[in-house]
Amino acid sequence: MRRPISVLAAGLLAAGTVLTGGIASADTTAVHQTTCTDDGTNFFNVTKNGVNYFLGTPNKTFAGAAAFLKPMENSTTQWLNCFSPTSNTVVLKNRGLALTSRSSSPGQPVLMEPVGNGGNGFASQQWNYVAGSTTVTFQNVKTGLFLRVHNSGPIMYQTVTTGAMSTAWIFS
Repeated sequence: MRRPISVLAAGLLAAGTVLTGGIASADTTAVHQTTCTDDGTNFFNVTKNGVNYFLGTPNKTFAGAAAFLKPMENSTTQWLNCFSPTSNTVVLKNRGLALTSRSSSPGQPVLMEPVGNGGNGFASQQWNYVAGSTTVTFQNVKTGLFLRVHNSGPIMYQTVTTGAMSTAWIFS
């Protein structure tokens, strides 16, 4: 059952509340050793000039593949949300892999990696989030950087990166 992230997060935070988390060391140790719960799916997109650009993965995804912008909702752009109520984070999964950011340098691609920490995600796979009524922003627990679209974008099939400025992702 697909439910908006703001509904799923209602018990975790008030809409518009900024969540912060500790920054992990350079290894893959999880910051929060709590259990996350798979709770619904969402599509995340940005819109420019009436065109939707969906956060997605390659059609045949693999560990190490970069996340990028795609033109439509389908299995490659549908994200399973794994929420951790005690740490106020989410792990975004697509076909068994998690959206992962390990580099603390802005502008690096966000990659798809196997879900670590027993399915709860390493710190590099955990994202603090701020949910509004129709948009959400994601900040990586390990790096402190935001999930974002390049300054030059959005452009179809452009890789998704991290940076100091957030992108407001529309969710459905």
